[in-house]
Amino acid sequence: MGTIDIESAERPTRGRVGGTDKDRAARFRARFPPSAKRSLYIRDRILLPAREPPVNPERSEIGDPAEAAREICAMARDMGADAVGVADYDQRFAFTQAGEVEHSAVVVFGIAMSYDNMADIGPRSQEEVHRVYHALDDIGVRLAHQIAAFGYSARMQPNEGDIPLPALAWRAGLGELGKHGSLISPELGSSFRLGAVTTDMPLAADGPGDFGIDEVCAKCGVCTRFCPGDAIKPDKQTVNGIERWHVDTPACEPWFHKLYGCKICLMVCPLNSRGVFGEAFKRASRVLVDARDADGMLRLIEERTDMRYEDFDAAAEEQGGEG
Repeated sequence: MGTIDIESAERPTRGRVGGTDKDRAARFRARFPPSAKRSLYIRDRILLPAREPPVNPERSEIGDPAEAAREICAMARDMGADAVGVADYDQRFAFTQAGEVEHSAVVVFGIAMSYDNMADIGPRSQEEVHRVYHALDDIGVRLAHQIAAFGYSARMQPNEGDIPLPALAWRAGLGELGKHGSLISPELGSSFRLGAVTTDMPLAADGPGDFGIDEVCAKCGVCTRFCPGDAIKPDKQTVNGIERWHVDTPACEPWFHKLYGCKICLMVCPLNSRGVFGEAFKRASRVLVDARDADGMLRLIEERTDMRYEDFDAAAEEQGGEG
């Protein structure tokens, strides 16, 4: 059973957006493809300021929270979400930097990322990530405005928002936490991203689901074997009072920056074979068999692209910076 005990849960602290190494993070951002930079501009300068709309003083009273949840989830799907669910909001699942969030429910939604683009592990994959994050924030803002029109407070929660999205997505029944530290969906595998809206609108929660994913991760070591930073550990750890799969972020971060956001662990996950990307994963799996492990994957990336991952640090050294 993929059961997680949250009785002793403690509020997490959000790490620095972009990573702890400011120089490395700046070089990482400078390499963004133009479309990714445009998406980031829209998110930061246009959508984020509109994340918490004014509330309609003429409130529509909610008689049936279950029906209200179905209506809001249908709106999210009409706006482009591929998966959506509702969780009870628990203050223990807000980042310590967020302060008190006076909301009772969170609508969590996901959008699939093109598996072929993501498997590129290069500029194309970064374009796809930012395309999807832009779409998620756009849905979140529009959904928050709809909820505010009902007369309830609502706040769009981006990837850098008040809450750890994978934890709330698990509570909303969208999937289970994978060994690689990201949520795995029974329909979308690992190739998707998350957004959310928190609100005080009365909404019936879906609750966590057991999809058999945790049992698969316990026996599978593919993402561990292919991680170039050895950041994915074979056993669960207790983090913020919860025993769960956990990724060594400091070990992951250098490769995240070198490899355009990396994403190797998400793309090699065998559970991608079960969902909408099954055929694409089957094609990629033939390559994974030949690559065998992280070293083989890095060689493959260099052979198939003009990327030399060591150049990322070499350029900084030539400029007198630190890798």
